[in-house]
Amino acid sequence: MPRSSGVVAAALSASRLLAGPEADAGLRLLRLDQAAIAVAVLGSHLGGQRRRMSVADLHELIDEDLLCLREAGMDLGERTTARTYCDRWRAEGILVRSTAPGEREESYELSAPAEAALRYLAQVERPRPAATHSRLASIASQLDRLVRDSDPSTERRLAGLRAERDAIDAQIARVETDQAEPLDPHDGAERLKEIIALAEQIPGDLARVRSEMTDLNRSLRERIVEAPGSRGEVLDDVFRGVDRIESSEAGRSFLGFFELLQDPESSALLDDHIDEALSRGFAEMLDEADRRFLRDWRSTLVTEAGGVRQTMTGFSRSLRAFVASRAFEEHRRLSDELSRACALAGRAAERAAPIAPMGMSLELTGLPLASVGSWRLNNPADAEVAEDIVTHSASGLDLDSMRQAVRASEIDMIELAEAVADSMARRGAATLGDILADHPATQGLASVIGLLLIGRRAGALACGEEEISWSTAGGEERRATIPRLVLTAPVAGPSTDSAALAPRPEGDDE
Repeated sequence: MPRSSGVVAAALSASRLLAGPEADAGLRLLRLDQAAIAVAVLGSHLGGQRRRMSVADLHELIDEDLLCLREAGMDLGERTTARTYCDRWRAEGILVRSTAPGEREESYELSAPAEAALRYLAQVERPRPAATHSRLASIASQLDRLVRDSDPSTERRLAGLRAERDAIDAQIARVETDQAEPLDPHDGAERLKEIIALAEQIPGDLARVRSEMTDLNRSLRERIVEAPGSRGEVLDDVFRGVDRIESSEAGRSFLGFFELLQDPESSALLDDHIDEALSRGFAEMLDEADRRFLRDWRSTLVTEAGGVRQTMTGFSRSLRAFVASRAFEEHRRLSDELSRACALAGRAAERAAPIAPMGMSLELTGLPLASVGSWRLNNPADAEVAEDIVTHSASGLDLDSMRQAVRASEIDMIELAEAVADSMARRGAATLGDILADHPATQGLASVIGLLLIGRRAGALACGEEEISWSTAGGEERRATIPRLVLTAPVAGPSTDSAALAPRPEGDDE
């Protein structure tokens, strides 16, 4: 065999990762035509403490980002919207769109390779020193502990423990006699940076664990369907009650991590250590972003780990329901039929070309063309009750909450009528600009539209125009030029006509 055979295999493997349908999603992110835009937008909204966001909220935020980028002179295309970008990133495997367990609204999150790509860019922008004293000491300490704890000789293990005890006793004696100085601030800052570098990898690792759970669930279903005979190894395990998701290598590793994270004593001790480390003087030598990351690190882990745990539990229940309902038998029958059809097609291809006329017609079934968003998939497992039904007692009606819910979908004409009455009581006659100067638009563009409806119904059109302004939900200031409408008579209270109950416009703050 030629000596370069290993190079050929490595080249083929690299080609698979860099190009083609199996290319890594993180590399596709870095090769995008507008990679800088994707990195900035996705890193800002999904790469920080919040790693999952509803589809509607992400579209709204990205639309505002695109508007700011266009104002800054970047060529993004006038008709390119947030939905277009998100669909493109989803097709490239950069974004994952799914419904979290216990939620009805779909949400977006970064795929594990995309998170790795963002971490790589962050390390390029702010490289952390790798050849440090603390890192070498940590590796040496871990190796020493591993060698000692795995030594089959009891005498050598005891000797190692006694040596460690003697070193601790000597250190205690030095502290008691005030001969030991506290850690040097520069060494403390170096250790803290090393801790943060390790901590930054865990949220991304949790995303990779969720991806591994998804692949494992798909693989187990395929093995159940494709297993020859009436039974298979996976099917037998599921029938016996074995949880193949949690008993997998990735599942066992995560459960150990999750149990330690959920332990009250360990969690409280970890919080205390983080607070004390950040209160030391050497913590001021770190960037504010690093200190904020470490301060919020455990809460981020709890949220991300809880999502992974719910995903594992959902996959386990779904797999048991798939087996218990005997649905796998229908899937197996369909797989056999497809295999038989492929075999017959292969035999027919030996005698006739695929494009040869057959002299017969076949009516193909079809579906009416409609948006995918209007489809509602039927999941038979939804009819099965996996948990006990809990009956809750009726609670009192919260009028403030109901009012906020109505304001989210309709223009608050009552509030606008009160604002008009107050401005007219002050000024006698008021334009729409005067009213907005006295009472800012609490609903953004929706309040402006409501005032225009009132002005056209009860005001008089004066000569000229006037400029008005309002603020969006994100704090951006917007301006518009409208006809000059003057209100001189009191406005009647809001009625139930279409103007008084006008629906709130979509894209409120654009």
